[in-house]
Amino acid sequence: MIDKVAANNFYKDRGDKIKQNWSLYEFSNIMYSKIEEHPELAGYRKKHSESDIAAFCVYFSKRLRQSLENLHTKRTSSVVFDARYIYEFYPGNTRAQTQRLLEAASEAWEDHIMSCSVCPNQCLSDGYAITDMFDNLEKTGWPTL
Repeated sequence: MIDKVAANNFYKDRGDKIKQNWSLYEFSNIMYSKIEEHPELAGYRKKHSESDIAAFCVYFSKRLRQSLENLHTKRTSSVVFDARYIYEFYPGNTRAQTQRLLEAASEAWEDHIMSCSVCPNQCLSDGYAITDMFDNLEKTGWPTL
């Protein structure tokens, strides 16, 4: 995996180096890749710099925390991708582009869940546990397993 979104966007200190943040970091990189690949987002990519797209992926990923909490506490039966997250970051975004970004996020989530299903770390079910994966990434780069 080549980082388009830096891991240090997801922690400030050791207490933030939890599995949920690791999972959100991985998701944000997958989402960035989906945005890069999505043919209908070519105009979006031309209009926004790589760093702006990365910042958006970080923002969107962090906004998923509430949705993950709702899933774990059984308030919802799945993760919810809210267009509001996009409009908060890009207030003037068009409805069509927002839909395409939501499609990219949904595809990224599906890929992420597939990867998580075979991963021994179980970041989504044990999200608040401290993990050394951020430290391992800093020391050795990918892979972290």
